[in-house]
Amino acid sequence: MKEIINNILTHLGQVQLPPPSYFDSLQTYTVKKVSDADTFNVVANDSDAEMTVRFVYIDTPETPKGWGDSKVEKMNRKYENQIYRSQFEWGEKGKNRLQELVEKSGNQVKVKVTGEEKRAGRSPRCFGEVYLLDGTFVQHVLVQEGLARIYYDYISECPREIAIMLFLAEADAEINQRGIWQEFQSEFISPWLFRSLKKKQNNFLKDIGRELKGGSITEAEFETKFESKLKQQNEILSTVFAELKNGLITQPKFEDKCKEELNNLFAE
Repeated sequence: MKEIINNILTHLGQVQLPPPSYFDSLQTYTVKKVSDADTFNVVANDSDAEMTVRFVYIDTPETPKGWGDSKVEKMNRKYENQIYRSQFEWGEKGKNRLQELVEKSGNQVKVKVTGEEKRAGRSPRCFGEVYLLDGTFVQHVLVQEGLARIYYDYISECPREIAIMLFLAEADAEINQRGIWQEFQSEFISPWLFRSLKKKQNNFLKDIGRELKGGSITEAEFETKFESKLKQQNEILSTVFAELKNGLITQPKFEDKCKEELNNLFAE
């Protein structure tokens, strides 16, 4: 029975979404820069104003950010943290795939804007459904190929027919272990969980950085403290990954448990 259900899901998950009824009325934009697999900068064909578009309904693996995150990224590279390696590796693959799709469409896309965020000193960021000129729904492709996850915190805002196809595409990608699903039970954690972990690490580095600056610890002790915390973090994740792999917990429970355990770790 499980095999039959998987077969049905696979066939349904591979169905391509037809363009929505409002496709022809959508504004066309030129893509100027792909930042990562779910964000790019565009310019409307009748305007010079650049706009950042964050793909709605999905979340994709992170790419290295640098700037304010350079210290934490550098420390994780130094200690060869596989969680970072996996996240950034799939983030780059997703970014490259989006670039490929955009180029296939002549760097022209259509966007249905579903929301907007004003950002002081920066170009406005909008949230939207993104389509290639042939009607291909980009979010669906990325989920189907295992390069994006459905962003469950916001999927309730998604039209029912689109949500169903995204759910089927994600189930198909998981069953057939495409993209991130190849290592979902070993080293990859969801983008939202990764960002939360990265923020905790960043705050921890700032705390021990103040100790270093104040002279209460040495550079060597600073390094040891971070390495020790990283080791504890990886032990926690390894244990919870094993529970997921052995079927002792579900994917949602896995994420809840990781969040709880990591909150406790970095609260110490």
